[in-house]
Amino acid sequence: MSTLDLLTDTFPHGTPDGYRLGCRTAACPAVLPCRAVHTRYCGDFTFAKLIDAGVPLTEILERDAAAKEGIRQRDKIAAREERRAAAHPKAARPRARAVAKTTPPRATTAPQRQTPPARPQRPHPGYKWLTQATEAIPQLPADLQTRRREDLAQYRRELDQHVGELEQWRQKRAVARAQLTAAAAALKTATIASGTGLSVNGAIENALSAATNQHQAAAAALASIDQERPGAPAKPRSPRPRRAPRVTQPRQLQPHGTNACRARGCDRPECVEAGREYHRRWMQQRRAEGIPLEHHGTAYGYQLGCKDRETCPAEISCADASLAEERRRRREAGITEQAARVPAEPVREHVRQLMAGGMTVLGIAEKADVSKTGVKILLYGRSGARKGELPREIEESKAQRILALQPTGMTLAISA
Repeated sequence: MSTLDLLTDTFPHGTPDGYRLGCRTAACPAVLPCRAVHTRYCGDFTFAKLIDAGVPLTEILERDAAAKEGIRQRDKIAAREERRAAAHPKAARPRARAVAKTTPPRATTAPQRQTPPARPQRPHPGYKWLTQATEAIPQLPADLQTRRREDLAQYRRELDQHVGELEQWRQKRAVARAQLTAAAAALKTATIASGTGLSVNGAIENALSAATNQHQAAAAALASIDQERPGAPAKPRSPRPRRAPRVTQPRQLQPHGTNACRARGCDRPECVEAGREYHRRWMQQRRAEGIPLEHHGTAYGYQLGCKDRETCPAEISCADASLAEERRRRREAGITEQAARVPAEPVREHVRQLMAGGMTVLGIAEKADVSKTGVKILLYGRSGARKGELPREIEESKAQRILALQPTGMTLAISA
């Protein structure tokens, strides 16, 4: 199949058949390139079933997108529920709350609103690390334990100071947040009042401007405080014992006249001969050991050296098994089987007769639907390193199309 066949409207782009027919680049005009469709067809059983059932590719991609969106929404809902449960632990016990609702309220006392308890502060994670590091001190060498204890004591003092500074920063930030909340409430009230149209001498407008300035100042103060958060102290690194200096010995190179010197790339005659002698001894050892019987009749047996069909003791020789394995690998890779071939000499003689009758190489190629280069190689031989070598075989389909050509009536008249 030529490259022009990939540009026709009838070519099955976006299908496994399109990949098998030769569309294997990223320039495929389909929604999903033939190469990606083939890869997913071989590895996704559900995708393969939908393709075999005739479901359009666009519908399959829409189903995939809908499934991904459903998974994303489900993960968002689950994360939201986890955050809600962590923020309100009592909300996870609806049964106890239902029982509390069923108890009749007292008629004599009015319900009193209680202030929520203060949020407990979590311990700084540095203390947990400090405890683990202290417990690991006995595992260090004796000469390093004292230094490690001093480093951890210094880190504890710095951590205590950091925790105090962090608490002061939190209190300062809480005051700034309260001021921002009050400024937001005042701004909301002034905004609602400005919409009534009952201002006298611009009092409401002045109040709205002042509330806006106050809200902006409170927001800027809170942002500045957020940037002033104190940083945690650096954790001391665990001391390591000093390593003994590495004693390097110079590499002893084999002299000339050895296989090792030949393996390094030496081209001296004595080194080349040493390499050949090593290979001869190695081959003799391999032949003396022989090939295990269980490997005969397999492709691995062919790799081990059993390449003669007559001497192979298996029912199917190692050479045939290797060829069958290579064909199977090519079919799985999507490589189509080679077309049947016939001797090229009769076709070559027929082309010469057509040219003697007045037809040209270009005319023969166009009428037989073959390439001009193929006709030239058939007549004059190959180029490059195999220049002048005439092909011995040709594809059967091309040969039939060329042999079906006959000289035109005008050509027959001229030749007569």
